[in-house]
Amino acid sequence: MTIGDPDQASARLWADNWHLLAHRSELAEPRDFVRFDILGREVVLHHDGASVIAFDNRCPHRGARIFDGDAGRERFLCRYHGWSYAKGRVFVADKASLAHCPVDQVALNTLRLEWIGDFAFVAEAPVQALEDQLAGLAPMLAAMSRGIAARWDFNRYLYEADWRIALENALEPYHVGPIHPDTLATLKLQPGKNRYYGRNSVWSAPLGDERMVKRMRSLTRLFDLPHQFEGYESLYLFPFTMISSTFGFSQSVQHFLPASAAGRSHFTSRLFAGRLKPATKPDLVAPLMASSAAMNRAVFDEDHAICKRVPADTWSMDPPRFWAASEEKLLHFRESYRAALSG
Repeated sequence: MTIGDPDQASARLWADNWHLLAHRSELAEPRDFVRFDILGREVVLHHDGASVIAFDNRCPHRGARIFDGDAGRERFLCRYHGWSYAKGRVFVADKASLAHCPVDQVALNTLRLEWIGDFAFVAEAPVQALEDQLAGLAPMLAAMSRGIAARWDFNRYLYEADWRIALENALEPYHVGPIHPDTLATLKLQPGKNRYYGRNSVWSAPLGDERMVKRMRSLTRLFDLPHQFEGYESLYLFPFTMISSTFGFSQSVQHFLPASAAGRSHFTSRLFAGRLKPATKPDLVAPLMASSAAMNRAVFDEDHAICKRVPADTWSMDPPRFWAASEEKLLHFRESYRAALSG
């Protein structure tokens, strides 16, 4: 079975599913926002002064873009005609001049938003409840989210590969030795264990470098982490999101969102620093966070370089003819993808 119409399939996966898009720490203050691109559309999560909302990044008047940056803190103001929004209300500039219009019906095109712990999930028209989609992963995600203090690094660029190819690369450790010899491979990841939660999955792998393990364990005393795996842990949230961590000291949230241009993806990675114990001074862990951010960026650049070499038409919903044991999650992803589009 071939890829079929990739845009149509991707649009359906976006519309039908819940998507983890932000952490509460990014939207803690009024006017905080985070913006995402998907299939020619922009979705923003924004603290409107009363609550966090998710909406299409367009003014309800004439469709002008509201927020330009990737993330930050700005007033919700349309620069075209001065319309604004706060605390659940659209404020129409020179409202009297629109007396002939039903201005009481003006509203943003909002999406549904729900929280799992401190993670914000967004959906357009989900076919199932969020907890059902997570299929038992909600408690782990909630605990992970509560162990996050703040965003440390924000990394975004247009990925020169189809999102399915980029995601499958992130799912399998078979490539780590050849592609990441001086970065991820230095952790000496041992054969891990896969656990499946519906269409989602978790891979947990011990570290093979005992000196590194001892060093990491010594750092544990500095953190207050409701969830911690003493090794490398990678979560996949169907369909577009990955979360990875080493010893839980930070969490790297990655999105492989479909782009409207063929063979391209909107890639975003954010590194979130772990919550510290009250007696721990942030300066003590700043070098660790800086090193983790640099390592992640290097790993993602290496992944991007190899994924650019894989044409989109090589991908299929069928299992690959040849696959290593460590590529087991590819079979699960393709089965999940096929099942999600067959209904």
